This record gives sequence, C-alpha cells and structure tokens, in this order.
Amino acid sequence: MGLKKPTSYQWRLFFPLVALLWFTIAAMVTFQHKREKTYRSETIKQQLEFINSRVVFAYEHNADITPFNRFINDYFSHSVYKDVRVSVYNTKTDNLLFSFGDPIKHKKTEADKRPNFYYSEQVSHDGNVIVYTAMPYTVSLAEALAPDSTMWITIITLAIIVTIIAFGSTYYIGKTVKFLRDFAKQAATEKDLTTTYKFPKDELGDVSQQIINLFNSKTKAIEDSEKEHKVALAAIEEKSRMKRELTNNISHEIKTPVGIIKGYIDTIADDPNMSDDTKNHFITKTQEQINRLCDLLNDISTITRLSETTQAIPTEKLNFHDIVYTIANDVKESGMLKGMEFSFDIPLNCYINGNNALLNSTILNLIKNSVAYSRGTQIRLFTLNDSFDSYTFRYYDNGTGVEEEHIPYLFDRFYRIDAGRSRKAGGTGLGLPIVKNTILTHGGKITVRNRPQGGLEFTFTLPKF
Repeated sequence: MGLKKPTSYQWRLFFPLVALLWFTIAAMVTFQHKREKTYRSETIKQQLEFINSRVVFAYEHNADITPFNRFINDYFSHSVYKDVRVSVYNTKTDNLLFSFGDPIKHKKTEADKRPNFYYSEQVSHDGNVIVYTAMPYTVSLAEALAPDSTMWITIITLAIIVTIIAFGSTYYIGKTVKFLRDFAKQAATEKDLTTTYKFPKDELGDVSQQIINLFNSKTKAIEDSEKEHKVALAAIEEKSRMKRELTNNISHEIKTPVGIIKGYIDTIADDPNMSDDTKNHFITKTQEQINRLCDLLNDISTITRLSETTQAIPTEKLNFHDIVYTIANDVKESGMLKGMEFSFDIPLNCYINGNNALLNSTILNLIKNSVAYSRGTQIRLFTLNDSFDSYTFRYYDNGTGVEEEHIPYLFDRFYRIDAGRSRKAGGTGLGLPIVKNTILTHGGKITVRNRPQGGLEFTFTLPKF
C-alpha cells in the first residue's frame, strides 16, 4: 500500500479555522434559536392563560361572557390560535357552560393532556366553575415557533463570507509556505533552482529569491563538472563490464574444444598399440574441434573489432545482388546447405555502401544458422522495400523457429537455446551477434521474429550508395 499524500499546509490551516468559525456561528445560532423559541412559547402560553383568567374574572363579577366569546372568535380565527379550545364547566352539575372550538373533556386524565402543546385549567375562587384551555401542536403553531427565514439567510450568508475570507487568507499563507517547501526540497537534492517561482512581493519573497540566485551561482559549475564525470565513469564502467563479460564467455567457450582436443591427444599418446582405424577416428575428431576452435577465434576477432572500433569501417560501392549471387553459388557447390534450398530476389542494380567482407560474413552466418538449427527445407532472401536512402531486406527459413521467450536474446553473445545441441552442431554462439553488429556498423537496423508460417524471419536495412 502506497503512502498517503500529505495534506498541504493551506488546507491544514483552512479546515480548523473554518471549523472553529462555523462552530462559533452554530453555537450562537443554537443559543439564539432556543432563546427565541422559548420566548415565543412563553408568549403563546401567556395569551392562553389570559383567556382562563378573563373567563374566571367574568364569572366572578357576573359579567356577560358573550362579548369576550365574540372577541376570541374574531381575534383567534385567523391567527396561530385558531385551533385553541376553551371549555367552561359547572363543577356542581358537570354541565358545559361555554365552549370555543371542540369541547374539552371534563375531568381529563394525564393521557388526554399529553398530545397538546399547551394545556391548563383554572377554577374559580368559589369552586363552582372550571375553565379548560388546550392548544394542539399543529403545523401553523410549529411555523409560529420556528425561527424567521431571514435569520437562516443571514446565517448562511455570514457562513459563506467567513469561509471565503478564511480561504483567501490561508491560500496566501499556504502559497508562500509551498514555495519555500519546494525550494528547500530542491536545495536539499542540489537540483537546478532556476525555476519559475513567483514569490509574494514582500520581505519573505525577496529573501527567498536571493537565496535561489546565490545557490544557482554556486552549484552551476559543480553540476556541469559532475555531469561530465558521470558520463565518463558510465562509459568506462560499461566498457569494462562488456570486456569482463566477453572474457568470461570466451574462456568458457574455448575450454570445451581445448578440453576435447586434449582428451583425444592424451588417449592416442597413452595407447601406443591403438589400431590405425581408432587412431584415425580420434585424429579426425581432433581436427573437427581444432576447426571449431579456429572458427571461434575468428568470430571473436570479428565481434571484438566491430564492438570496439572507434573509426568507421572502410566501405565502398557494392552491388548487393552480385554478393548474394556469389554466395548462393558457393553454398550450393560446397554442400553447406545439407539438402536445403537457398533462393533470392535482389534487383540487378542494388548498389549499397558497405564492406564486402563483413556483408559476406553476415549472409553466410544467417545461412549457417538456418542450416544448423531451423530443420527446414527452404531459405529465401529478397528486397522488401526501397526507400530514399536505404534498402530493406528480408531473410527467412521455413523451419521450426524458436520459442517466443528466446526471441529477445538471439543477438546476445554466446546465447544458445539448447547448449548441447548447439555445440554438437558446431556453432560458436557468435554468428547472430556478428550479423547484428555488422548491420549496426553499416548504419542499418535489424529485427527478428517467428514467421506465422514457421521458421525465423530477419528484416534488416542497408544504406544506399
């Protein structure tokens, strides 16, 4: 699991600040809301209690309650009190003397009282009359108790303004801190500090810019010298690595034929009475290994010369058709094809700028590789494309090809798909590397792949003359 990206200084400052401001606003709003709701609730209750007291007062002073009843009906019918219920009972006879709204049950239980927002009862001083007043919790009552919408608009507007101010302040501070952090990181890694930083137009920005200028002046010469030193070291190390690798591979490859030759000679020397047929057999095998050793040394010389040459190889105007034609006749007459058929299709006037010996070696190495390992019957070389400055050629056989996992390594020195079979076939492991280095030395390119129809396919370019 990757490490989480650290939160910027701006946001680490912005969020707590906004949270604190919003918390303060929320606390003030909550306090004010509760205070206003309590005030409105008390106002409503006082109005309802006033009804009770007025009814009792009218009874005790033998006043006509009809005008008061009319007043309640007119005053409350279009207000938040329109759902109020007032009932007056005679406590002696339990008769309903007066009712506004639905009559309230006489002698209510606690369960009857709970659904109401407000419930009260008041008994006259002589105990003969009791007044019940109840206010159910309705939508209109809830709206009356709710804070004014203007209050919420004011609160939201205030919160937005506070947030914008906090963002602007933290952005300015965070931007300055970010610039300083980036500068410190670059300075720590000694990178080029010729940057496009736009520091604030204040004392901190001026100091930061001066530090960058001084640091760049100091490190420019050091960076240039280190760059040249690294390039030189890399070149030397790569050259040393390639030499070590080549030396180890050469040592390994030479030991095999030398060991076999020594074994044959020791066998002949240790048995003076060996029959002529046996002796001739060992001598023939020794000659084969000596020839293989010579081929290996020749290939080593060629690949070393191609890899380490610091000057361009000598080139001349060559007719590639004539080169391939000559090779085709030679391999056919020599029996090198071992039953395979080599054909080509090269234009008669296919003039290239190349080295005759190296190009002959390249074509022969491709043919030898096909004969030794392809297990096919046909080899073909033809011109694939003719561009402004180069020719593109394709060479292929109709053999078995190789497994895809080996394709990227076919041009590596001494790489063998099957080491035992390769040595038995007499290969040095340098044929295809010589082919690649020859093409690259001529300024061309070469690729290899398995043909869909079977066999290996090489595509390479050579420069026109």
